[in-house]
Amino acid sequence: MASISTRTKKDGSKSYMVRWRDPKTKTAQGLTVGTLTEAETLKRLLDANGESFEIAQHAILTNEKRPPTVADVIQEHIDLLVRRSSGTIKTYQTMLDLHIRPVIGHVPVDKLDYRVMAHWVKSMLAKGKAPKTIHNIHGLISAAMNTAEMLGCLHEEGGF
Repeated sequence: MASISTRTKKDGSKSYMVRWRDPKTKTAQGLTVGTLTEAETLKRLLDANGESFEIAQHAILTNEKRPPTVADVIQEHIDLLVRRSSGTIKTYQTMLDLHIRPVIGHVPVDKLDYRVMAHWVKSMLAKGKAPKTIHNIHGLISAAMNTAEMLGCLHEEGGF
């Protein structure tokens, strides 16, 4: 089973080492990646494929051809925030995990449109969420979509 360890660099930034045992050679292998999301994805793929890096790598390359999901884009937006406080990150992560991921997190970002957002708003109202809460979470979604556009995941005619 693959494992993840966190490494703190001299400048204070972090990288993540994914370790596993090659099923053919039985030798220990490792790969350092820049984000926890990348590390968790690689670990999940290695664990699901008998720790075969070739199969995991093929799955990653195949997946890169697909548009990211709404949850992926929002998670990347959170990870890329420059002026961030631990409270802001925790709040945004909670918004994503409780109110976005379960309802529209699986939607490919290029399919996010007015209908999907209307469905999301209705689900929030059905949960009894206040208009201010809905507005705040919508602000996170909107900011993440702007980030996705800047990163080239969306084009101007996309969006919602």
